[in-house]
Amino acid sequence: MFTELNEKLKYVKEQRRKKYKWKDHLQRAQFQLQEERQKKSELHRLLQKEQADVERLESFSITNLLYSLSGKKLEKVEKEKQHVVAAQFKYEEAVRTVEDLEKEIVEYEKLIEPLQNSEKLYREIICEKERLIKDTSTVWSDELFALVDEETELQSMLKEYEEAISAGRIVEEGLLEVIDSLNKAKGWSTFDMLGGGMITTAVKHSHINSAKDDMHRVQSQLRHFQDELLDIKNHFHVDLEIGNMLTFADYFFDGLIVDWMVHGKIADSYKQTESTQRQVIEMLNKLDIDYKDIQKRLVNVSNKRMALLENA
Repeated sequence: MFTELNEKLKYVKEQRRKKYKWKDHLQRAQFQLQEERQKKSELHRLLQKEQADVERLESFSITNLLYSLSGKKLEKVEKEKQHVVAAQFKYEEAVRTVEDLEKEIVEYEKLIEPLQNSEKLYREIICEKERLIKDTSTVWSDELFALVDEETELQSMLKEYEEAISAGRIVEEGLLEVIDSLNKAKGWSTFDMLGGGMITTAVKHSHINSAKDDMHRVQSQLRHFQDELLDIKNHFHVDLEIGNMLTFADYFFDGLIVDWMVHGKIADSYKQTESTQRQVIEMLNKLDIDYKDIQKRLVNVSNKRMALLENA
């Protein structure tokens, strides 16, 4: 009877954990979707404005003629084109992020649906627990149930930490891919500056596009990692300095365009990526330390429960 109820309690608490977890993820995704849709609209307007600025500069006017005579027109046009490319990159990223979030919301709703009954099952187990505690012929007692409850809570914590660590490892690998693409683009930029020609420029652009695609994947992975960290922070009241790693994407794209088009280097984006990588590694180290501590606490509680049963 004890083993059966104990296993049932663990199962139902795990179902409740997942239900609250996915509900929190759903709410955050819905909020982020609103923000990203607004951001997409703003970036679309900015892109149209930047494109209009380039067209205006390239068309004939007295102002443009004066710019041409002073030798500043080409410089001004190139700068405006740089703004267009930056706006285009950011707009495309916003479009893809909106699509990702829409898919995630559908997925979260599917995950929540089969867990709707978990609260009812949990209440039934609590009623059964109270009945067994009052029944003097069973081994159940307030102390034993408290230990079982603590044990299942620690097991839930371990699962949350495992999920967060797994998400963080994926981000870490993704950032390495971005760094690799940027390194390749940086190398080809040097050749480009030395007069490498059209093929060199094309190869450099190919690596930049690769870094851009890698960055989109990492941005999505970072969002999931942040979700997992918030699960730990909110559900178990653990003090985690999460910060906002997601803002790094904007700096990444700004640096990528400015360095690529003006300096022939990919320095700023590289620094931003390395900085985020350090933050992720530091967080993973903290999670690993906490995880080992929870494991020790779980062993201690399990031993207490076993001792109580043996002496019952």
